Amino acid sequence: MWRTLLATVLVLALAAPGAGAQPPYPTRPVEIIVAFAPGGGADVAGRLIAGYAARKWGQPVNVVNMPGASGITGTLHALRARPDGYTLFVDVHAVSSMLFAVQSDVPYKFEEKTPIALVTLDPVIYTVRHDSPWKTLADVAAAARANPRGFRYALGGIAAVASFSVAQFLTAAGVPVAETSRVVFPGGAPALTALAGGHVDFAGQQWSESAALIQAGKLRGLAVVHPTRLPGLPDIPTAREAGFPGLDVVGWQGLSGPPNLPAHVVARWTALLEEAARDPAFLEQAAKVNKVIVYKGPEAFWQFQQEELKRYLPLAIKMGIRK
Repeated sequence: MWRTLLATVLVLALAAPGAGAQPPYPTRPVEIIVAFAPGGGADVAGRLIAGYAARKWGQPVNVVNMPGASGITGTLHALRARPDGYTLFVDVHAVSSMLFAVQSDVPYKFEEKTPIALVTLDPVIYTVRHDSPWKTLADVAAAARANPRGFRYALGGIAAVASFSVAQFLTAAGVPVAETSRVVFPGGAPALTALAGGHVDFAGQQWSESAALIQAGKLRGLAVVHPTRLPGLPDIPTAREAGFPGLDVVGWQGLSGPPNLPAHVVARWTALLEEAARDPAFLEQAAKVNKVIVYKGPEAFWQFQQEELKRYLPLAIKMGIRK
């Protein structure tokens, strides 16, 4: 009897999570919170990730858009969720490094999350309406210098890539940024729609957000912040070619969860996303939605965010957008 009992205990011990076996995950639908409106860079990345995970795991992985307060609303919802891996969020510059560079009163801490992986980079494209009199980035710079207060530009959130990309450009062009007119929208897609409709004059949004409107002839691309011209938009010069070699702001998207996310959940996701970064079909799909795949695991992703904050904080102070 004791031998039978001992054997049973050993079997149960070996099957326990502490003995090396990982609990099954996921066993039910996963939600990925996108803290911005549909159609923006974060949304595109979230759907790319969710679609791949759902196909590989055979479980629904649903994107839930939760815009508000420049991304804080949805991010805070995800951070306060139960840390079981069933509520994650698309972690982007606008709710991480750039937000903390701009705001001193963010209702969550910079380190209050579990970084999982950096997945995509998204170069900036400077754009104007298709019939704008401005044909080059130099034309925009001249117009903004001549009338800063009359220069209206769209931002897909105050702590978004647009704030830093446009402010960096205006600073390089010798324009007093604080005197220009910012119009803030809940995401990149509505910001660019407003530009196409003539409600603002200029934008510096991400490639994934801008490409369709440029290709449809509704916006004119003036320059891309990237070492080379972008696939599908070969006529748009790089910022260096346009006369502004110092511009280097880039958008990025990754995946994070609430604090204390279990190690087995993180491991499951990192294995999946590292595999995706080598999957030709995934890379092809990413190219179709204008995303550059650059996988970084949890530690490298966290280091990347810390380095960005160190870079953007003094820039925000210098540009006068730190609050």
